[in-house]
Amino acid sequence: MGLDDNQQWFIEKLYKEMYYSLSTYALSALNDRSLAEEAVQDTFRIACAKVDNFQASANPKGWLFNTLKYVIKNMIRSRARLNNMIVSSFDFDENSYVKDLDTSNIDLLYSDIVDSPEYKLLKRIALDKYTMLEAAQELGISLEACKKRVQRAKKKLKSHLVENK
Repeated sequence: MGLDDNQQWFIEKLYKEMYYSLSTYALSALNDRSLAEEAVQDTFRIACAKVDNFQASANPKGWLFNTLKYVIKNMIRSRARLNNMIVSSFDFDENSYVKDLDTSNIDLLYSDIVDSPEYKLLKRIALDKYTMLEAAQELGISLEACKKRVQRAKKKLKSHLVENK
């Protein structure tokens, strides 16, 4: 179902008027310009899909901000789910052949990065089965800081693996 001229004009007007404010809000929540752009675009996609509710709203600008908040929450939730899948991919099934693998062999495989704090943190979580909270307490940092370090460590490890393929 397409938009009629009045609906299209209404959405375009608010898009031009609100884009900067919405982008700034999304950027402050997501800390990534491209994700913020995607969140704002998704907000207007929802506005187009629910144009009748949007136009009938007593406060269309507030409607956009509320919709953007939900879009941001969903993006954060999706990214957290993805991060959890990546971290859990480091966990091995206890019944698999990998359980007999000596961790010193893993250290040997990654000998060029074994002394890095990032590697040690990932090893603690993936192989030593530490929770994020336990790792954070061991390092003397907050849970959120630990999560961020793990995220950066996974990124570094991934780039290291790609470089040394």
